[in-house]
Amino acid sequence: MRNSDSDDYKCPSLARMNEMATSVRPIDRTINVNGMNLHYLDWGTVGKPKVLLLHGLRGHSHSWDDVSAEFYKDYHIFALDQRGRGESQWAPGGDYSSESFVADLEGFCHEVGLEKFILVGHSMGGRNAMAFAGRNAEKLEKMVIIDIGPDLNPIGSGRITQELKDVPEEFESFEDVVAYQSKQNRFCSDPILRRRLAYATKQLPNGKFAWRYDLEVREQRRNGTGAKQPNLWLTLPKIKCPVMIVRGSETDTLGLDTAERMVNELTDGRLVHVDRAAHMVFEDNPEGFIRVMHDFLD
Repeated sequence: MRNSDSDDYKCPSLARMNEMATSVRPIDRTINVNGMNLHYLDWGTVGKPKVLLLHGLRGHSHSWDDVSAEFYKDYHIFALDQRGRGESQWAPGGDYSSESFVADLEGFCHEVGLEKFILVGHSMGGRNAMAFAGRNAEKLEKMVIIDIGPDLNPIGSGRITQELKDVPEEFESFEDVVAYQSKQNRFCSDPILRRRLAYATKQLPNGKFAWRYDLEVREQRRNGTGAKQPNLWLTLPKIKCPVMIVRGSETDTLGLDTAERMVNELTDGRLVHVDRAAHMVFEDNPEGFIRVMHDFLD
């Protein structure tokens, strides 16, 4: 088992990362896939190895800005807003099934020419990545699964569901959004939390702030009406490329037993831990996450 203590790479300071993330600008693109408009951020460099980044349940393409700003010179990075999130179209009929997410990814790869690439997924995006890999293993050079597994720790799953049940529909101001979410984020710095929320919310005509993602996502989680999840334990042995599983040291979502079983089920799997991080690993400790990414990719 490896950890995040390697000295092979000197990670930039958080201040430097914030500077890079604000000085480098990706290209906003929208593409029609299977009749749906999907938005993504295109961080060149064209001709470099390609990387596709998939955010989690309440995330968006800008969740990866620190990671993208660090790696874009050596990789051609695509950060996708999955259906119902960010600037992408909301799913007709509230279809947020694994099958539809995978169909979106397959269509996206076809449209933008991702024939061989590195796939990185966090939480919901990690589950979608595993499901995609089970059907498209030949497309993947490497894969990173962040703080998620075929089984969820009921503590973390219950916490996320409760947060979705309790969160207000609207806030009087953006500062109220920040104050509310700050109570649920022990490790995330204020600038990164503000960036996350800036792209996760929108201002309404009445001046208040509301969530940008499809509220049907919340209702399905609240009412237990979401599509049945596939058994991803059957998928892992089909993934032949090197896979790094990243686990936050303070996570309540990916149990250690589950993570270690994943390594055993994979053909070429490894497990790393990032200190000072809970479920939102790459936002809680971006320096630590970038360090293990360099160890795996370089």
